[in-house]
Amino acid sequence: MQDIVAGRGPDTDDRPARPGRIVSLDVVRGVLLVVSVAVASLIAPKPEQLVHAPWIGVRAVDLVFPLFVTLSGCGLAFAYRNQVGWWATLRRSLVLLVVGLAYMAVVTQTVDPSRFKVTGPLQVYAVLVLVIGLLHRVARGPAAWLVVTVVAAGAQVLLLTWSQAGCPGDVLTPACNPSRSIDFAVFGTSHVYVSGELGHDPEGIPSMLGAFVTASVGVTAGHLALAARGSRLGWLRLVVWAGVVAGAALATAEVLPAMKRLWTTPFGLGVAALGVLLMAVSMALLDRPSSSGDHAVRDRWVWPLVALGRNSLLVYFGSHVVMDVLSVNGGDPSWAVQLADRVDVLGDPRLGLVGLMLVVWLTISGLLHWRRIYLRP
Repeated sequence: MQDIVAGRGPDTDDRPARPGRIVSLDVVRGVLLVVSVAVASLIAPKPEQLVHAPWIGVRAVDLVFPLFVTLSGCGLAFAYRNQVGWWATLRRSLVLLVVGLAYMAVVTQTVDPSRFKVTGPLQVYAVLVLVIGLLHRVARGPAAWLVVTVVAAGAQVLLLTWSQAGCPGDVLTPACNPSRSIDFAVFGTSHVYVSGELGHDPEGIPSMLGAFVTASVGVTAGHLALAARGSRLGWLRLVVWAGVVAGAALATAEVLPAMKRLWTTPFGLGVAALGVLLMAVSMALLDRPSSSGDHAVRDRWVWPLVALGRNSLLVYFGSHVVMDVLSVNGGDPSWAVQLADRVDVLGDPRLGLVGLMLVVWLTISGLLHWRRIYLRP
């Protein structure tokens, strides 16, 4: 846990600020965290776009976690640009795994070993950190990670098209998909998403492959950003990369559906392209060469977003845990509804609760950033 206290996480460059430091990553993550906290804090009824698509299709809320995975890939490129020891990589993954299991215990409200869900979003991060960290021992630049991305995406396309070809009508369904075959066999029906009732696991092994494709796009973008550090038009490299990835997403959409539930190739590549484009826009606005005075003004304006971004895992998962606890306790109405009624704004209690949660997490992240404490593995 030493890295958690010291703030040396794997998803960003945590060395002291210096001229030319790339702040775009933390700023984009900060913006996404504002969206994430707002969505997590909005009690029912929610608009359709803020409820995950049940199967094929993509809704706005489906983009949030994959965008963080893309940006985490960028951050891992920053963190692993110099060789990191095997033990540090393993320790980071183990911390994420343990915290992920604890997170699932809170979310599912059970530690019953007969039905405990062993997969989850933090477990996905644990696998990504381990695999990307190990690959950085041999792949340390944008060209190498371009190859990794192509190979991973190709492998996923082959897996999904092969599975799809074996389904009735050549269509992936909850009753016929690789997650149902692989995850149920590896983990057991009672230990996957909703105890297997929906026929798939969005954090299972096939979906982890999709998450790796998305993350590797981000890793490539991170290395491109590092190579372009100090260049006035360096952000254009990311725009080009985003265009290439978007083209690949459209090409794979000809043979596979775009869906978050299985993190299919067109979905993963499409979201990654959007994440890289957001990073490029942020770089163009914030990381172009300028005077020290301009940097000082920039740092003041983006400070709250940087504070959020530097503690991204804490804020992202912490906000979900808090809302899960508030929503399932207190009876009817729940603690969440009771709290919302107390902070009613403009006649809509839901907006008051969203505003309160944003203030709480901005305050927590701001205090931690001020003290240079970054609670990440």
